[in-house]
Amino acid sequence: MKKLVFLFLLGFMASAQESKFLFADSSDFYQKIYPKESNIFQQTLDNSINKVLLKSFYDKFGDYFNVEKQYSLLQKTNVDEWEMSLFDTRNAQLAFIKSPEFADNLTLKKYLETEIKYNYWHLIFAYPVLRSNLDQKMKRVVSLPSVMTKGFKFEKNDSLLHFKSFRAMLPFYLTYKNSEEKEFVKYSDMVKSTVDKSEFAIKTMSGVTLDYILAVLLNANQNSLTPGTARYIISQIENLNLQNKFKGEFINTIIENEKVAALKIKEEKQKPKSSKDKATGSPQLTDLTDKIFDFSKYKGKVVYVDFWASWCGPCRKEFPFSKKMYESLSETEKEKIVFLYISIDDLAETWKNAVKTLELGDFENGFSPGGWGSEVVQKFNITGIPRYMILNKAGEIIEKDAKRPSNPETISDLLELAK
Repeated sequence: MKKLVFLFLLGFMASAQESKFLFADSSDFYQKIYPKESNIFQQTLDNSINKVLLKSFYDKFGDYFNVEKQYSLLQKTNVDEWEMSLFDTRNAQLAFIKSPEFADNLTLKKYLETEIKYNYWHLIFAYPVLRSNLDQKMKRVVSLPSVMTKGFKFEKNDSLLHFKSFRAMLPFYLTYKNSEEKEFVKYSDMVKSTVDKSEFAIKTMSGVTLDYILAVLLNANQNSLTPGTARYIISQIENLNLQNKFKGEFINTIIENEKVAALKIKEEKQKPKSSKDKATGSPQLTDLTDKIFDFSKYKGKVVYVDFWASWCGPCRKEFPFSKKMYESLSETEKEKIVFLYISIDDLAETWKNAVKTLELGDFENGFSPGGWGSEVVQKFNITGIPRYMILNKAGEIIEKDAKRPSNPETISDLLELAK
């Protein structure tokens, strides 16, 4: 009886710090987006006996779960020493929880085994990322010896998100594996870096885990994202409640940044232009081979312009109708009518990938960089997409807000102009 009372008092006296090192707190992003899920194990483990065992584990190994201390230490250690130290410590931690005290606490033991496993991999993948970020002059991300990572296999198991060490590992794992795919060349463009990471995550992850890491990317890169990029990443989040958390104020903040970019473009437009620009009076576009062109390329033909972006769902829904219109034309009519798709994506690479995926390569394609701050958006006062426009044979805009491809009258209007 005295022993039970003693254990109870020890558990009661254990400080919050001893449980905090494994459980989410108010600073944990996971708790902010999944408050009901963030400490799903805490109630099960929160009893006097488990508190005593957690305290004994924390007293011996707590520093290895202290990210500030570990991140500071890795910056002073070479990679081989780092891995050997982590390996030895992991084995010591696993041996510790095999002691008789844990024999009757299998839930706690299993919990700690998972935390130990992913804390090891968290600190392995953190090493190259943090060391590379430490030296801005480095052109490449530090590559880990393959022998260090061959034992790791990413598990598609959403329940792992309940473990703090797994969540800590995810961003470093994603950054490292994306860098590996890009041959470890460091990014100079943060927007492209975020897009590539999100696309790698979409390709390799799923479910709640994918939603979580996309949310982490959005939250961490808000100040460097463009609205189009943010909308694209948000659109890939499956959970609608989580999607909504990133709409409103989050997007509005990015839009404010966009307005600054748009102002710069406006100032550039007010500068003296070349004689060619004055003659054509139309915005310059980039084709799929990176050549510059404008609307004068199509003089003598009717042009049906489709303003779109890869992240725009309503745009994609209209594409089958555009293709159906094109397929209904005779060869002679195809010589007279041009279907021009102009993207306002933020990145040329994103646009080109979407053209390929959506099978738009047989049509005319143009890219106007800058998203909602792009030249075509400013010139034609585009406030929403999809948006359509028609030019006659003389190159004159006769409809700035034309009918959609799904409207049966659209093809008749084009054929009439082509006569």
